Amino acid sequence: MATEEQKNNENESVSMEVALKTQEFSKTKVEITVPKYTLKYNIQPRLMAENIVFLNAQDPAFYRERKLSNPILKVWCLRINDELNYPTKRLIEAAYSMNIQLTIRETHKFDLVVSQDGLETIYYDGVLVKEWPEAVLPRIGAKIDYFSLAVIRQIQKMNILLLNDLSSLEISRDKLKTLQTLGAANLPIPKTMIAKFPFQYESIAKEFQYPLILKKSSGSQGRGVLLVQSEQHLKDIEGMLETKHPLIFQEFIKSSTGKDIRVVVVGGKALGAMMRMANSGYKSNFHQGGSVKRINLSNAVEWLAIDAAKQIGLDIAGIDLLIGSDTYKICEVNSSPGFEGFETATGIDVPKQIMEYLIVRCGVWSRKFKKKNKNVNGIPIMAEHIIVNNEEPNQRKSIVEEKKVEDILKIELKKDAPQKEQAQLTIPQQVCTKQEN
Repeated sequence: MATEEQKNNENESVSMEVALKTQEFSKTKVEITVPKYTLKYNIQPRLMAENIVFLNAQDPAFYRERKLSNPILKVWCLRINDELNYPTKRLIEAAYSMNIQLTIRETHKFDLVVSQDGLETIYYDGVLVKEWPEAVLPRIGAKIDYFSLAVIRQIQKMNILLLNDLSSLEISRDKLKTLQTLGAANLPIPKTMIAKFPFQYESIAKEFQYPLILKKSSGSQGRGVLLVQSEQHLKDIEGMLETKHPLIFQEFIKSSTGKDIRVVVVGGKALGAMMRMANSGYKSNFHQGGSVKRINLSNAVEWLAIDAAKQIGLDIAGIDLLIGSDTYKICEVNSSPGFEGFETATGIDVPKQIMEYLIVRCGVWSRKFKKKNKNVNGIPIMAEHIIVNNEEPNQRKSIVEEKKVEDILKIELKKDAPQKEQAQLTIPQQVCTKQEN
């Protein structure tokens, strides 16, 4: 169902001239048609690879405040902040066009309550959550922290569909753990070793040749990666490195200098592949100023990407492959892949694919909230465990002398109680013994 705003303007549209953004980043101007009501949100549309219209509203209300009157699905997008970057905007636009209400939720605005009654007492921004989504999309990536994981864990234990789930996020946030998982499955990866302080130069010399890669065990978009040219270079920088951040050494794949392959996987399907190329240096990341182009998705690359996502347990993943001299090697697995460069290069609408997969998964996923008995009886406290007036045991009278056993256990015995009920009102043997004495 459309909103009233849309109903009033459903037949109204306007034409706009926008720049066509292709893998060559041409300045070609083309004409597109957009809904008239979107103009009040100060949209600055871009056409991505000839077939993807990105409205790119500058007014945040376009992404945060618009509500669908009768959406087919309600979905939360978990973020560590409220930044409206390209993937977030595109996901909301795609969801809205498919009658899916996608709402941003910042993990650090949640307050979690855990009790015997269950896990459903959760506050967001100080307000008790009463409506739950059918699915949750965590878009946190390398920035994921302890509290974000706690939020995701509680949501998962409430049997709400998570794409991606907790286990896969815990693995993918750690590059070493990711490579350990892939290596255990005998998938091709660069040789990697954890970096301990002080560095063990003998071990490094036995396993690696220079230059080698030194990188943070957690990071994205090419940040936290350094090419070490020699042992002396490593010694020179060792004292400048922060020891609180885990680091790893990795072999440098010379044949893949300044280029790699990114494959986006959604629901066990490889959507396509692009090659990323550095304008200079060895980093090929799109966000580091590199260029992109579409490449054919060979059977080998497709299998490798799908299997990598499967081993980590990711429903949505960006798989980065290095091009070795004799084989591809899985460099990184991303749980929240950026896809601006991918859409520019391939023309594949990634958010649409994600939303279609969500619809399928929610169609077969059963949210089984187990109704907790709010009146669950606690475990009866034994009389001898109750301390009266904080007195020492040898300075006070027997509890049984001060109070009847029935009062201590708060049990009201009835002569006419059914036999089954009588059986549940058993007085601890220790108390009975004291009373008889």
